[in-house]
Amino acid sequence: MKKIYCLSGLGADSRIFANLKIDNATLVHLSWPEHDEHDELPCYAQKMSALIQDENPILLGVSFGGMLAVEIAKMRTVQKVIIVSSAKTREEIPHFGRFMKFLVMKQVVPASFYTWPNRFVMKLFGAVTDVEKDMLRGVFTSSDGHLVRWAMKAIQLWQNKAYPQPIVHIHGDADKIITPEYIHPNYWIKGGSHIMIYNRAEEISAIINKELSNANRL
Repeated sequence: MKKIYCLSGLGADSRIFANLKIDNATLVHLSWPEHDEHDELPCYAQKMSALIQDENPILLGVSFGGMLAVEIAKMRTVQKVIIVSSAKTREEIPHFGRFMKFLVMKQVVPASFYTWPNRFVMKLFGAVTDVEKDMLRGVFTSSDGHLVRWAMKAIQLWQNKAYPQPIVHIHGDADKIITPEYIHPNYWIKGGSHIMIYNRAEEISAIINKELSNANRL
């Protein structure tokens, strides 16, 4: 049975992948390595890559995890990279307002702020039902705020302009975090929010199964 190495979003854990149903595959969630405040995204991707022992792996990255997956694919041979609700290059990342960029770059906001699941955050991520809100609340409260604060800055400093193939990009046209106007995916999910890998898992599973089936026939 093949392994799919899963890289979650900012500080999140394996819960975001819980509803996926991938044929003949085991999902292996990668934990977050220790970060250094001076790490940039490619440096951290090297640490994440070191956790993958298999050669020619399949990577599945969500949000920040998708950006890490892109960087890992630039360092080593991979069988396939699938990114969801993410960005492949600097040009696909939405622009922060000047004030928000200042807060992120200067790391003015306390780390504890990033573990506070308020109503605004629920709406921004697209959590509507009680189950979705409970999942997101659990992810936020158990995440490492220092890691999230560092990663927000690392995303702003990310200058990637190229990505290796094969990469499959799945994105929601209602994503309010990595907004769709800059994105050039292989698949659009109509009405898909930033947590669509959880609440639209059936559709995303079908795309992943199709892509992996096509790869097996090559």
